[in-house]
Amino acid sequence: MSIQLKYQLERERLETNRALDWSSFQPEFIIAGEKVKPMTVRVWFDLLAIKSPILYKDTPTVEGIVDYIWRNSVRNTRNKWLKEWRLFWLERRIARTLKTEEGVDMMRVMIDHVQYSLEEYPQDRNSASSRKNNSMSSVSGAACMLDEIAHRYALHPQQVLDMPLRRAFSLQRIIRAITVADYKPLEPDSLRAIKSEYLNQLNQNNG
Repeated sequence: MSIQLKYQLERERLETNRALDWSSFQPEFIIAGEKVKPMTVRVWFDLLAIKSPILYKDTPTVEGIVDYIWRNSVRNTRNKWLKEWRLFWLERRIARTLKTEEGVDMMRVMIDHVQYSLEEYPQDRNSASSRKNNSMSSVSGAACMLDEIAHRYALHPQQVLDMPLRRAFSLQRIIRAITVADYKPLEPDSLRAIKSEYLNQLNQNNG
């Protein structure tokens, strides 16, 4: 497959997913036999707070995988008995799967779920630049995100927390495109990676 075709197919995939974000259709992810829903803003903040190895790309432990799947599972429950029972069997299933060839497929689906959830992160050229700042901000980035969306659309912050993460990121980009005069969003990471691959190929051919 040529790099040009790879770029076109990836762009079409991203456009399709962006359309699905606002439809009643959602991609289905099943990890270790557990159906998981799109990551919400609340789950993302929780995973960042505990420094989940799944998000931070550290070596995943069985506990880290169980935690990630459970937080996103459609069967997540507050019922103490049910929760303990389901977590017990989920942990056993994951530990067993990791010892087989199916463990590779399980990890691939989980990584796909992470990438799907985070690929709409609203990066711009200013945020991409490394500017050193030793002072501590008076507010957290999480609070800014909640306020930015809640204020614009007259929502309660709790409603934003329960929103699918991709939708929240999409709304952030819209808000910034409308309200920030010099807002210049970056292309998604996957498209920039393909362009980088193309430039490396050109350099090799010219070298």
